[in-house]
Amino acid sequence: MENGKTKRDTAIANSLVAKIQLGLPSTVTKLSAKMRFIDHIAPKLRNSGVIRPVEKKSPLTIRAAGIATASKTIPAFGGILYSAGAVRQDLYIEEGSVYETFQDSLVDIDEADDIDINHKLKFIHVMQVYDLLEEMMMEAHKPELVIVDTPLMLERADAPMDTHGQLYIDYQNCVERIKNFWETYQHFIFPFNRNGIRLVSVSTKRFGSIFYGLFSEDKNKEMYIVDEVSFHDIEQNNEVLFKIKKVGVKKLLHGVLTRRTRTAAYQYDLLVQTNQLEPKDIRNLGIINFHFRAGMHTQPLLVEIMGNAQKWDSQSLDELTSYLVSLYTLDQPKALPLPLWYAEHALKPIRSGAIIQYFKTQAREMIKKEEVENVWTEEVDFFGEDE
Repeated sequence: MENGKTKRDTAIANSLVAKIQLGLPSTVTKLSAKMRFIDHIAPKLRNSGVIRPVEKKSPLTIRAAGIATASKTIPAFGGILYSAGAVRQDLYIEEGSVYETFQDSLVDIDEADDIDINHKLKFIHVMQVYDLLEEMMMEAHKPELVIVDTPLMLERADAPMDTHGQLYIDYQNCVERIKNFWETYQHFIFPFNRNGIRLVSVSTKRFGSIFYGLFSEDKNKEMYIVDEVSFHDIEQNNEVLFKIKKVGVKKLLHGVLTRRTRTAAYQYDLLVQTNQLEPKDIRNLGIINFHFRAGMHTQPLLVEIMGNAQKWDSQSLDELTSYLVSLYTLDQPKALPLPLWYAEHALKPIRSGAIIQYFKTQAREMIKKEEVENVWTEEVDFFGEDE
């Protein structure tokens, strides 16, 4: 007994049982309320044009490519060792059968500071993707559709402080790389060239921005919504927006997006003006976002494409989504469009960590044997003899 109080002696198992018994009814009640709200709002979203059906192309004929990225980090020598790779996988599909394949790749292995290594890897991946895209632009027979898993532009939130030294330099290099690509090869890309390559970024980020825009009381919605939406069929007030935030946009997307559907598309840089895109020199190109879902069990994905609301229309967006949906061969949570799935699978050696572990072992051995110092000494002696 301390200060007149008796110590409580409660095992973790007892605490868990008590919490489940007391908390389960409350949790189930909240989940049921959210599901009822989704069931209530889903028909309105479909009837108003916010949720739109897309058709599957059968048989499918297309020359498509996927570029996937992966990385692995391990602590070593007081810092971080990392391996970062990107794989491009091309598929020529004719009437539903794969006839030709092609693969290209880039890998980077090095040491880094542990200051925000995730940001550094993001910059590396974006630059690797743009390097592979630039090589693609030089080819005589280019893919009709290219799907990548990195963003096409950075956001101002990605920018590190200039005091972060090398990380800030990496960020500047990445911004410059994106800028140079679009200034040089914009005329190869749809919609700037109506017969150009359809370059698409897919991810699970920025879920639900469209709902915040649709259900806000902003009177300028038509400026950033690409598709025709019947706004008078939607309850537009702060109460509905509050309920959407409470339900969670990810849960809402899973509830309202069914097999072979997409959301209305919107111009992201106009919808979220406070989140400035980088590089600023190409912001005027615009960037369009929408979500789609291929099957009942696949994950909803965000699509990011360059262009503005004047250059894209419902027909071209439906055509693009039809190709994306048609490139799925499995209806399961981890499924991706086929070229991107193959590219992702090829990155298994990076993701497993075997390569970076081997690199660490070899680096440790060289340090122990002082091989690096010997090489440097030989180089110094060699250059000294020429003087």
